[in-house]
Amino acid sequence: MRVLLLLSLCLALSPATQGCQPGIDATLAALNALRASPQTCGGRAWPAVPALRWQDTLAASARSHAVDLAGRDRLDHLGANGAPLRQRLREAGYAMRLAGENLAGGPETLDEALVQWLASPAHCENLMEARFEEAGLACVTGPGSLQRYWVLQLAAPARTKP
Repeated sequence: MRVLLLLSLCLALSPATQGCQPGIDATLAALNALRASPQTCGGRAWPAVPALRWQDTLAASARSHAVDLAGRDRLDHLGANGAPLRQRLREAGYAMRLAGENLAGGPETLDEALVQWLASPAHCENLMEARFEEAGLACVTGPGSLQRYWVLQLAAPARTKP
């Protein structure tokens, strides 16, 4: 009985494994629809840009970071161990030329997260950066004040030498 109670408590305090995570097709459709239209980010006009491809390693890295954020009930571009995005991507096995990351806490849907990101010049610029080719997104739920933790990682892969 005690073990069952402890297990229940641990599950209640750990981030959910599914929760708010949208499907890959829905995620790419939303991101690419946004990128297909010109946007204004902090007063700067951005033209429409090419579509993104889903990248599983980026999604896994985003998920790992979202779980970390949910466990700490905070938004931070540094991991619990102090690792910035580039280090976290290297550790995940993703070789990149360029990378960016958008975080959001609280939105119930991807559309709500996108609205928040479009309202922030730096996040909007990440969404509209033409050099980004691939994306991975994760959303997890947690017991903290933000309840939902969104991580979008955008990147351009390293080019292999011929």
